[in-house]
Amino acid sequence: MRLMISILSLVVTSLVGVAQTDYKMAGPYEVVARDGEFRGSKEGSERDMKAAWDFARLGKYEEAKSIINAYAEKLQRLDGHDAPLCLIQCYWLVRAMTLVQKAETATAHAPLFSLHSSFIRRAMIPTMNKFEADSPYANGNWGAIVNRFRMAAAIAMHDSLMYRQAINYYLHGYDNGSLPHYISETGQCQETGRDQNHVQLGIGAMADICEMALTQGDDLWSALDNRLLKAFEYAAKYNLGYDVPFTTWNDCTGLYCNWTEPGKMGRGRIWDIYEKPYNHYVKVKGLKMPYAKKVLSLRDKAIRQGKINIGIETQTFQVTGLADSFSHGKGVEKELHKLFVYPAPQGAPLKHDYDVYVKPREGNQWAKVDTYMAKVNAFIGNKRHKVNEISFCLFDFTGDVFVRVVSKKRKFNTARIRPDYRGIIANVMNDSTVQFVLFQPENVSVEFDDDITNNLLVFTSKPPVTREEAETQAMHENRTFKYYAPGFYNVDTIKVASNTTIYLAGGSFFTGTFAVDGAQNVSIVGRGIARPPLGYEGAHVYRSKNVSIDGLVVNTCPIGGSNGVTLHDVRSISYPAWGDGLNVFASQNVFFDRVFCRNSDDCTTAYATRKGFSGNTRNIRMRNATLWADVAHPIFIGIHGNPAVGDTIENLIYENIDILGQAEPQVDYQGCLAINCGDGNMVRNVLFDNIRIEKIEEGCITQVKVGYNQKYCTAPGRSINDVTFRNVRYNLFSLGEEYVGMPNLSIINGYDSLRRVQGITFEGLKINGQYIYDGMSGKPQWYSTADYMPMFVGNHVSDIVFKSLGQVCLSRMRGADKSYLLPSAPHVNR
Repeated sequence: MRLMISILSLVVTSLVGVAQTDYKMAGPYEVVARDGEFRGSKEGSERDMKAAWDFARLGKYEEAKSIINAYAEKLQRLDGHDAPLCLIQCYWLVRAMTLVQKAETATAHAPLFSLHSSFIRRAMIPTMNKFEADSPYANGNWGAIVNRFRMAAAIAMHDSLMYRQAINYYLHGYDNGSLPHYISETGQCQETGRDQNHVQLGIGAMADICEMALTQGDDLWSALDNRLLKAFEYAAKYNLGYDVPFTTWNDCTGLYCNWTEPGKMGRGRIWDIYEKPYNHYVKVKGLKMPYAKKVLSLRDKAIRQGKINIGIETQTFQVTGLADSFSHGKGVEKELHKLFVYPAPQGAPLKHDYDVYVKPREGNQWAKVDTYMAKVNAFIGNKRHKVNEISFCLFDFTGDVFVRVVSKKRKFNTARIRPDYRGIIANVMNDSTVQFVLFQPENVSVEFDDDITNNLLVFTSKPPVTREEAETQAMHENRTFKYYAPGFYNVDTIKVASNTTIYLAGGSFFTGTFAVDGAQNVSIVGRGIARPPLGYEGAHVYRSKNVSIDGLVVNTCPIGGSNGVTLHDVRSISYPAWGDGLNVFASQNVFFDRVFCRNSDDCTTAYATRKGFSGNTRNIRMRNATLWADVAHPIFIGIHGNPAVGDTIENLIYENIDILGQAEPQVDYQGCLAINCGDGNMVRNVLFDNIRIEKIEEGCITQVKVGYNQKYCTAPGRSINDVTFRNVRYNLFSLGEEYVGMPNLSIINGYDSLRRVQGITFEGLKINGQYIYDGMSGKPQWYSTADYMPMFVGNHVSDIVFKSLGQVCLSRMRGADKSYLLPSAPHVNR
């Protein structure tokens, strides 16, 4: 063991440089960033701040202090989309401060402490606070990195409140970077399906948190039945080449839920992070970590053989054979990163404002992607809309893909990739070209100079099943199989019979509607486009059962009088009046997954009796969707029914949804999340969960009303009961340094004493980065919590509750140490 310590000391020493007293700083920098205008500061600031930490650990305090003081005098802020990740090097600098403070004499400590605290609060804390205001939105290593810095800064500044907040976040934070949201009971991590480098980055940061907390007398190592031990054992086992159990993760942002197996990228390249947990769990607590033990044995061997790779962030070593196979084998990498492009057929309506090129991470050649034309009824300001032509394209991929967009008809100053919460960085190459990376399939809007009237929609997915696989499955289910090859199909209506599977090849374009009428056991799969020129439908499902539509681009796709309908990867773009995207009338058991809607009326609805379809609507679920209502509502529930009978609309779930905009000048038709209960309907059991509202040109967050809309109803509704808004977020939309889009007043209102709204719960509501809840800090006792939304609550409303995120997390957490909970504490893609 003594030999090992000396060897590791040599490794640490080598990070600083051979002549340590002659270390030459790359900085200091006034602004530190990883991307954007100041990205050139990344490597130099990392090297400097890591050197300060290494000097301090080696007892070379004057050398460490010279770096600390230089940055304390000059560094003003962290910048860029990836600014939270700059807290990696800030953590090293702050840890160095703590060691230097301890080494100072009593007379010198006070001024040094004051200087350090002022510097931390000026240059670093604002980035941490902004991350808090925007989260959850990132993979868990981000949160772990930010919280590691928070704890280090709290200790350096002797800030007991910040320290307790760090513990609270670790145990209860509603973010992928907290212990219960990052590590499962099996040890699988939120990023296990992604790759092994990020997993080890995340759990390594958590080990640092536990190490610091223990120096303050708090044992976080044992939290959740030694959950962190399980993560290290799981990671070690998988990276040593063994099989591990895997479950597709439902992360708290909903953004990273598609991985179906452990990520092979980085497998076998092991980070030197296992000694701290091994020393604590095994040597101190007497627990067993057999796979970590084997990892450390391999590390010792790698050090003796000089085969350890020394980097700024960490040291790594490789499992012979395994790392070569998974981490560096070009054949394997190319297998992980695949691209599928579908040329447009002659005759399809194309638009040539943009050239789009794509290539997989391991590819050398850019492939051109054709761009189609679609019309939208875009908001142009001053309560006006205008029909404009926009562009859209589609392709499929696995792994990572680079996308380059060239604007052919105009120069631009700025580029933006929305949804903002996806964290996709727009790298502007010049005044006509932007490039970005997709780490998983997304539906995004590329917008230049914040123009939504001529934007580019990019639709991407994992590749569909092959024609052969679909045909084999159809034969197994005794279905008729019909294949449409790439081409332009100038047709009116394609009637789909029962027990049929239709396969649409990529590059097939239809001018008619796929009509599923009175049919059952139907599948439409592939990558076809069905957009009739009048601007409606593309597909519909009427009075049918067991229907699946996967991968179709349409104008609209209404569902009426049906049971058991699934729409997956369906994209809807419409421009004419009443151009609702995905209507539901009098139907049950309807599931929407990864749909995109940009519509000139409601994006998606849940109605009862309507359009010749009669009855109740039940069990509707939409998840992983992107909605953009140029007119009317992104989500609209309840206005149509049969008052003679009294229909019920119930059991509705809308989860993990990005709302890109609402632009509705009519006050009575506003509300991104709207329930307007009329026609004798009862609406009950509705959940809006993890909804990110990004831009409101004109509208409000929600309207929940029992009313009598005489334009469309013949009677008022009956009641609205039990509606939950969980983790709904809205931020003012930023245009440069200006912020726009202050929402209008939200409304919750009953009709009379018998037709009421009751049982409305807001959990973790966040407006402009501030949580809104009963008992929130700074709210006068006589103020209504709804005032902070702002929202009007009428007289015929009862049982409205605004819960803090702490209350929500506490109610969900089992086995956590609740003594650390701070209810009032505030609480991409690397």
